[in-house]
Amino acid sequence: TRHNHHHSSSNNSNNINTQTTLLIGGSNGTATLISILCDKSNPRNAGHVVRVATRSAAKYLESDGGGDDTTDGTTGGRRPRTWRCHEKKHLSDVVSSDLLPVKLVEHVGRPDGVFVYDQEDGTAGGTAGGTAVDSNHEHDRGQDIAATLSPLETAISGIGSHDNGGVADLIVLCCPVSAHLALLRRVARALYRLDQWGLLGHGAGTDATRMGSHSNRLPPILIGSLYGAGGFDWMSRIAFLKERPAGFSGQWRRPLGLFCLKAFPYLTKSLKAGEVTLHGRYPQIQAAVSPSNAAVRRRAKVLLDRLLQNEETGKKLEFLGLSGKEELGGDGTCADEELVWRDSMKAIDSHIGAASSIYTANSARNAVMMMAAQSRHHATGKSGASSSAVTASVPPPILLSQSNHLGNAATQSHQQPRPPPSPLLDLLTTPTLSDAADPSSALAFLTCTLNSTNQILHPCILVALFRNPTHPHLSDADGTISWNPNRELTPLPRFYADGAAKPEAGRLITAIAGGEMYFVIDALERLMCPRGYDPITALHGGEPVGRRVMNFLGNSPHDLGERSGLTDFVLRREWRRMFGGVEDEENDYPTSSNATNNSNASNDRQQAYGAKPNLIRREGLLSKLMSYGLSHNARLNAVLSPCIVVQPSQQYKFESSFNTASATNANDNDNNNNNNNKTLEE
Repeated sequence: TRHNHHHSSSNNSNNINTQTTLLIGGSNGTATLISILCDKSNPRNAGHVVRVATRSAAKYLESDGGGDDTTDGTTGGRRPRTWRCHEKKHLSDVVSSDLLPVKLVEHVGRPDGVFVYDQEDGTAGGTAGGTAVDSNHEHDRGQDIAATLSPLETAISGIGSHDNGGVADLIVLCCPVSAHLALLRRVARALYRLDQWGLLGHGAGTDATRMGSHSNRLPPILIGSLYGAGGFDWMSRIAFLKERPAGFSGQWRRPLGLFCLKAFPYLTKSLKAGEVTLHGRYPQIQAAVSPSNAAVRRRAKVLLDRLLQNEETGKKLEFLGLSGKEELGGDGTCADEELVWRDSMKAIDSHIGAASSIYTANSARNAVMMMAAQSRHHATGKSGASSSAVTASVPPPILLSQSNHLGNAATQSHQQPRPPPSPLLDLLTTPTLSDAADPSSALAFLTCTLNSTNQILHPCILVALFRNPTHPHLSDADGTISWNPNRELTPLPRFYADGAAKPEAGRLITAIAGGEMYFVIDALERLMCPRGYDPITALHGGEPVGRRVMNFLGNSPHDLGERSGLTDFVLRREWRRMFGGVEDEENDYPTSSNATNNSNASNDRQQAYGAKPNLIRREGLLSKLMSYGLSHNARLNAVLSPCIVVQPSQQYKFESSFNTASATNANDNDNNNNNNNKTLEE
């Protein structure tokens, strides 16, 4: 059934919160977000401009209409393709059992603009898209400026587009991790050029042709990924360092920020251009953001909540790192900010009016000021002191001054913010201890990298799936298996339902996670994190149910780190590094009692820490639970394996396409699906 939405009669233009999102990459995630966010029947999408930058013109532009592929679907060009998403809504995303009923919902949407970049855009040090712009000259014609920009620069700046969305607020990489670095370098090149020309300082609906303006009072442009594996923050550093122009001053006219999600929020598949299936949503949405401060977190929450439809689905965005909630291994700073913001919204509604909109150019500053006021109120209340100086019912002066200009976007965007009086000014300019300890959220991004479950699941399931149980040496020799679609009822093997169901998959996943990785993660965290914090190990693994089972059976990273002896070993090494001293062979390299000679003692020392027999408790039970849970997860069991048909016949022969996935995914992950469909049809 079509997902019907109803407009409230009280809505008006002053209530619409504008946001411009740029999706880079032609993955299934891009198609899913287009279908949902561009569905005009949903009133929550009003004011949300969505653009797509991709190399896949055939996938995101209609084949009729003629024109230039690099246009954004305007007159004379090819129109953006309409996408239809069939979403399977489960009774619970935490336990999405295939035994429970599923509700089918349909979303239909088309992006506001599609910008097709080519290989020339990626030339290092080039001026793809036209000649440089004179930043000291005021251009009267927007078309002249647009002619100097590359398609990606146009998509970011909004200059030359026809969606009136202005500069992108959110730049999202929707692509495989293997393509992150290459795309980040493209984004860095575009942002350096746009910053040099002063084209990043105007929000939606403003005159984008003004040049050279400084916009450091605007909130940061957030750049991020829906899946933060592989060290996204370090790849960003590399990209912006490699592409940094010689004349760059080191100071951006418009601030930038980073974000990434710990787990991809959707599980989607598209086998036909224009149609995509959303098999389910991940139960938790957790993000790392940089810089680590209340203003950036508030900005990220506003933008990502809308991107991921959290208000509609009831999910909450949680922040990772030292400032995260206590149950996520942090000190609870984010939980306090969440309470303060919720209470402050009540004050806004009662004193300014529900029709006011705080999502203006100064929304980040407003957020921090309200948090500061409310935080002082809570602090004085706990200590028993009088709270008459700062009360929760009185919003900061900047909000009261903005209420005089409701409905006047131009006045709001150019208003000079006034600093609050002390003691609010102290709170506004003073970071929390956790933010000061890790100002770039390095530990939060590391949480995403070290707990990326795909690096365990994919190779283990592929090994179990691509093995002939009767003659294992045959499948091992060439990496192929036979598959009968008529008997198996699916055109390709199901990655989790067929692959993870094999006992070997569960055994390998349990052995590698618990016997090779978890104690290493624990040792790294103990070396890098302040004592009492565990932002990395608190979020080990993927599914929350599996994490609870591992903890219950005594197989958390802390447990395995202690039993393996590795954590104690590295702490002893750290002691000697810090304070000196000689190596204590008996304590640092303990040997087993059966060591009879130097050779045996040396071998025993190597096995005294790390993987050892009986390290994992209830390993057999865990292996069975792992296989059962993955193969019976309704969100996972519809996913087909990444295979290529190498010998079409009555019994198809398949080989894993993971060896060629990097090259394929770097080209927006389109050709693989098309080749599979063509071969199967033949």
